[in-house]
Amino acid sequence: MAAARWPVRIATVGCGFAALAVAAALGGSPAFAAPVTLYVGGPGCSDAGSGTASQPYCTIGTAASVATAGQTVLVAGGTYPERVSVAHSGTAGSPIVFQAATGATVTVTGGTNGFAVLGRQYVAVNGFTVTGTTSYGIYVSGSSNIVISGNTVTDAGQPASGQIAAGIYLGSTTASTVTGNTSDHNSDHGIYLASSTSGVTVSGNEASFNAEGFQRNANGINVTGPNNTVIGNITHDNEDSGIQFYPGGNNNLATLNVTYNNGDHGIDNLNVTGGRLIGNTVYHNCTSGINVEGTSGTYLVENNIAVDNAVYPAYHGISCNRRAGNIGIWDSAPSTTTVDANLVYLTTPGTMYVFGSSFTSLAAMKTATGQEQHGLQANPLFVDAAAGNLALQQGSPAIDSADSGASGEQLTDINGNPRVDDPAVPNTGIGPRDYDDRGAYEFQPAGGGSSRPPTASLSVSPASGAAPLPVTANASGSTDPQGQALTFTFDFGDGTTVGPQSASSATHTYTAAGSYTVTVRVTDTANLTATATAGVTVASGGGGGSGGTPAYVSQIATNYSTNTHTSGYITVWRSQGVAAGHLGILAVRLTGTAASGAVSATDSAGNQYSVAKDVADTTGDRLIVLSGLVATALAPGDRITVSFPSAASYRITGDEVSGVTALDRQAAATGSAGTFASGSTGTTASAPEFVFGTVAVFAGASPTWAAGWTPLTTYSTGGNYLGRAYQIPATVGSFNASGTAGGGWLAVCVTFR
Repeated sequence: MAAARWPVRIATVGCGFAALAVAAALGGSPAFAAPVTLYVGGPGCSDAGSGTASQPYCTIGTAASVATAGQTVLVAGGTYPERVSVAHSGTAGSPIVFQAATGATVTVTGGTNGFAVLGRQYVAVNGFTVTGTTSYGIYVSGSSNIVISGNTVTDAGQPASGQIAAGIYLGSTTASTVTGNTSDHNSDHGIYLASSTSGVTVSGNEASFNAEGFQRNANGINVTGPNNTVIGNITHDNEDSGIQFYPGGNNNLATLNVTYNNGDHGIDNLNVTGGRLIGNTVYHNCTSGINVEGTSGTYLVENNIAVDNAVYPAYHGISCNRRAGNIGIWDSAPSTTTVDANLVYLTTPGTMYVFGSSFTSLAAMKTATGQEQHGLQANPLFVDAAAGNLALQQGSPAIDSADSGASGEQLTDINGNPRVDDPAVPNTGIGPRDYDDRGAYEFQPAGGGSSRPPTASLSVSPASGAAPLPVTANASGSTDPQGQALTFTFDFGDGTTVGPQSASSATHTYTAAGSYTVTVRVTDTANLTATATAGVTVASGGGGGSGGTPAYVSQIATNYSTNTHTSGYITVWRSQGVAAGHLGILAVRLTGTAASGAVSATDSAGNQYSVAKDVADTTGDRLIVLSGLVATALAPGDRITVSFPSAASYRITGDEVSGVTALDRQAAATGSAGTFASGSTGTTASAPEFVFGTVAVFAGASPTWAAGWTPLTTYSTGGNYLGRAYQIPATVGSFNASGTAGGGWLAVCVTFR
């Protein structure tokens, strides 16, 4: 296989934590002051020494026992027969980094594990060879913000019952990254994300030749935790499936992966929900290449290439007489699964497709099911399939034919190449770009493909009001089809220009009445530009407001989880979606979380939502109201994702309001009596305004709202409640979100104009 890798693969660095991608994954900036380096290995080493360059430690474990936030453990070449147990945590700006010295081969072997990261935060392990461990090669559990990068892990465990072990294991771990590793010839899975592991990105790894030996069970990558991303990996010649999502592995994304010659499926999904399989290349696996079965549902399968699956022996010549088809959607899965814009092909007669029933051609499947209306049955013209090079040749029908609007579709391919238009091929794709390629590789024409200009988007909030009127121009919905960085120049129409700048928003205050046109010019790195405009009306007296009458439109959606997360989402369910120009209001209830820490939200269309009011108690409960103008409309199925500090549970609700665009007054309070009250807001700036109240009740009773409030649905999760209500008063005033509820409570009142 050609050395294709996801572009965030981490290179080893010298003495210090300077890899930008690792810094980003650890939530910090690479610009912090150079950390102190602890040295391991080499002449004159002593575990009783100071760990300096002149007197390094002899063992990595000694350095690991003393390394603290901001320190790098730099290890000289050699073999270290030990188990390295990380004793301390780093911080967001100052992680602890374990690093093989530049150009050195550092082998950790013979222990229970090579590295054990248990109950830690902000730790990176980079550039080691871990082999011959009796259990997991690299073992991470109960941790967060961990980076495992650029390691080679082999021969973990023994191929015997009760002695097997995965190469890289993450359990009950969040917000972490596994990137650029090689994990092969282990006695269980190459990479294993176990139950309760979420928010983890697995990218640019190669997992191969993993096998238990006595039963068909070891996968290249195995996932039983929710909400993870598996992107740009190569999995081949594994005993079981290349990539597997099993019960508990809900709402994961698998994209840009290449998986071939595995002993079961290329990508397997059993009894899981909410999965997305987008733009993968799946070739010559023993059974159905892409497999969705059992109770699996709410699946999206798009833009994949699946060739010669379930028709040839793949893994060590074993018989493949189980599930058939290049793509197989079985059992109850078809009723809630969408498949489209995939390319399938067989070089020998067999089952082409399964969607409830089996079909020997894609055309028959389309006719019978109505699915795959943009599907293709054709030779993808791989460069050299026998050698594992599954990139596309000129003339491939996969070129310029994908659905770029598919949820999870990427701006670059497995090698980091941009999406480009092949001028020799008619564009038959759909979505915002009609020239994305199917599968994991984007064909790069000789001489380069033609670049497309960016698309500009602009909203201004508020759109009207009395002078002096402060406004914010927001162009964050702007995009570039090649994924290039954008710069923004804002012209506010009164002689004021801001930029060019990398920030996608700018503020300005109008001091004179009039009608103004705000223009943003968006420029990509190829110096191609696009513009968008929005109007602002400024009155000459003390008025406020958005120029419309506020109205409650509808609930957008609600979602919750009782597992630990650092983010959550709601999915737009209304057939009308959410209209452009309306205001989105999010109420977020958290438990088991910090009283402070950033909370933000964004949606599938690029709209941003910021905190309007935030309140917390002393027992780990927190209630946040966020709001944002929906400059770009949301369609059914679009997501609004909220990021927050780690929380034991969350509940998120979303509401849509028209006629208002900007935040005005806020109030919040906490208490434990039978009545709740947010306290009074300041006097509103105009009338009418939309007044939103929300209360979170913990271990109490469902709240009842005071007179004057129109209650919305109250949600209960494990005896905790989240209630919302609103009013639209005809006059200015101050407002108090109040009512009755037993138990501890947090209450917020926010007004919008």
